[in-house]
Amino acid sequence: MSQRRRWLLVGACVVSGWLAGQVSAPLWGQQEPKLPLADTAADAEKEHDLDVRVAQAYLKFMEATLRKYEETNRRAPNTIRPTVIQGIQDGVRKARERVQLAQGSDITDAQIHVASAEADLRLIEDALSKAQNANRRSAGAVSQGEVDRLIAQRDLAKVKIEKAKHLATESPLSNVRFELEQLREDVQELRLMVALLRFRN
Repeated sequence: MSQRRRWLLVGACVVSGWLAGQVSAPLWGQQEPKLPLADTAADAEKEHDLDVRVAQAYLKFMEATLRKYEETNRRAPNTIRPTVIQGIQDGVRKARERVQLAQGSDITDAQIHVASAEADLRLIEDALSKAQNANRRSAGAVSQGEVDRLIAQRDLAKVKIEKAKHLATESPLSNVRFELEQLREDVQELRLMVALLRFRN
């Protein structure tokens, strides 16, 4: 169930409780009116179908984006920087995992967060391993500052996995806070990238 739908359910419960208190005295002894259910099997099936279709469409978009920039580099080598290509490839990988999660049954928000955090950790560990191997082949090939940054990023990813696994037992509000923090971190990373690009240009 999506966060938006979950909050709508919470709101519906609060409103329903208030209405029940207002009408309980005059309607005491009478049968309470039946309220329609917030979710039906048809609604759930439609929500699942749309989630899958959106995830599949996004995957196609990311794959098309990757093909475009790879084609650009084939026509004019190194036009698109390797770090940009790597970022798009990572986006394709995450989009593919998103499709797999959407197609699964009874997938919770917490499970999605765990899968995403574990994928991020694998990517970071791979980058750290490559940096360390490069330094073993040629000392100083990758700066110590970059190695330290990757180590800190790996440690952060491990903590995020632990937090994501615990979200299943936490309140909806805690889940929302976690998602907001992820968005803040993404925005901060984008700001840093833009600042670096401006500095280099």
